[in-house]
Amino acid sequence: MSSKKLITLKTSDGEEFKLDEVVAVRSEVIKNMDFLKMSQSELFDILLAAQSLDDKQLNEVMIQESCDRIKGKPIEEIREVFGIENDYTPTEEEEVRRECLGF
Repeated sequence: MSSKKLITLKTSDGEEFKLDEVVAVRSEVIKNMDFLKMSQSELFDILLAAQSLDDKQLNEVMIQESCDRIKGKPIEEIREVFGIENDYTPTEEEEVRRECLGF
């Protein structure tokens, strides 16, 4: 049986937590990943890998990064980012906007 190496983290108010060193290092690596240099395709590949590995922390980080990239962008730009073709006619699109957005 292998023993896990634990590290102790101490909060600013003095509370201490024991944490597996592997988890702490992984968390630091995730925190320091440079998402700005990653293409949407690379981001999506990492998201798929995180889901396959059932890595909830990395999955959440990748989803948040994807959301941050499209937040506040017009629908046309979002379609471009994700490679989604607009197959609505102008009439259908206007109808959907009225129903969903209250226009």
